[in-house]
Amino acid sequence: MAKSLGAWFRQARNERKLPIRAIAAAAEMDQALLSKVELGQRLPTEEQAGKIARHLGIDETKVIGRLFAERFIRDHKDRPAAAQEAISILGEQAPVYASARKR
Repeated sequence: MAKSLGAWFRQARNERKLPIRAIAAAAEMDQALLSKVELGQRLPTEEQAGKIARHLGIDETKVIGRLFAERFIRDHKDRPAAAQEAISILGEQAPVYASARKR
């Protein structure tokens, strides 16, 4: 299983030896909220995720993609068959997104 967005942020922050307060300030969010994000208890907004990514020097596109995936999983965990159908449709569309990304 892929590392959660929060765990990814925490690992990057620890590797850079940055205090949580510095990242929270850069993302214009409360330290307690960032702690909950890192623990997987909450998800940041797209804007907050982007600010965290930029401050940590992480690819913002990958961060937002992981955020979308985690939202999808949380929103649809009680409907696995429908979620699987959506994943299948997204998989069919993957070549369209891949070619658009190269432009």
